[in-house]
Amino acid sequence: MRTYKALRRRHDGAMTYQGARSRPLESETNRFFSVSKIRLDADGFATHVLWSEVDSRTNLDVGEPVMVPISDVVDALRDGAQVRVVFAPAHTPLPDQTLEVIGRADGSDTVALAKRPGLAGAPQASLHDIATLDTRAKPRKSISSYSSRRRARSVIAVSKVGLDADGRVTHVQWGRVDTTTNLWIGAESVAPVADAVAAVLAGDQVFALFASTDGHLPGRQFTSVDYDDGRQTIALQGAPKAGREIHDMDRLTVTVPS
Repeated sequence: MRTYKALRRRHDGAMTYQGARSRPLESETNRFFSVSKIRLDADGFATHVLWSEVDSRTNLDVGEPVMVPISDVVDALRDGAQVRVVFAPAHTPLPDQTLEVIGRADGSDTVALAKRPGLAGAPQASLHDIATLDTRAKPRKSISSYSSRRRARSVIAVSKVGLDADGRVTHVQWGRVDTTTNLWIGAESVAPVADAVAAVLAGDQVFALFASTDGHLPGRQFTSVDYDDGRQTIALQGAPKAGREIHDMDRLTVTVPS
């Protein structure tokens, strides 16, 4: 069984984080996107899409659809995300399909409908069967989109949490961790949970620390949670574990409104 060492204090007072390097990088295979419109160039290759992230648990969009360059879609696919397409109403009988990355003759990457086995004579879909994206639309970025110039992901440890009356996280005390040196990068700070949600959705590894006699031990990673009233917070991924839940973490002393 893989074990993780605790967060320890060096002789000079700095905190070291041991064990983060053995933790696997966060997988993007749990992220799902839906493309509803597409813009094609003169050769029939995609240049931009209108897409949205989809919550696989509810099958509902996470936020409003945004227009992004095809490089964002390529990045998402290479990270392991699943990107499906929605065909125009006239083609709705076509089966659901996903996108895959392909190379062009000029060496650049783009996307195409993923090849799938089927019966001979079955209707074949193409990118032209997706609704056309207005040429006047301009790309914009959202928290769910990928950048063609990928930012480095951070490893962030949460040592304390503030909870509301219902036990939901409202604030965190956290700090970035340098996994090459096992040291905190700067001092920890207190932030609203919205910042933690943004970090999780941006692909950062955000995980819980639990106090022990040997220091703080790392626990499960956080995921974002949406409520019907529009509020967002974070919760621990995976199956519950005794003594390693949010209410077992050290608490912030800040006053948190209920």
